[in-house]
Amino acid sequence: MTSKVRKIGNSAGIILPKPVLAALGVSEGAAVEFVYEPGKVTIVPVKRQVREGWAEDFEALAKEGLTEEDREWLGADLTSETDDEWDASSEEDMARIEAQLRADGVVKP
Repeated sequence: MTSKVRKIGNSAGIILPKPVLAALGVSEGAAVEFVYEPGKVTIVPVKRQVREGWAEDFEALAKEGLTEEDREWLGADLTSETDDEWDASSEEDMARIEAQLRADGVVKP
């Protein structure tokens, strides 16, 4: 699969087709990281921490006015001992994504 570099404002960019976005497990607005290697650039989804930003979002919602039930949920514990065990993109997920990209012709072996 090929794409062209296009002018986007004062910058340049590459449009990623839907199959590529799906294979990476990202959508519009998602954060990705560019990994530079000699002769190529690899795009990798950014791993987020579990529940990253939730506390701040809940506080903002509370200021806007919440129901009593919402306030009860807001006071609930948002952490557990298993948070560190969960990984948004495991090695198996990345291998599956890479295999799908190869199968779709996005990445050449």
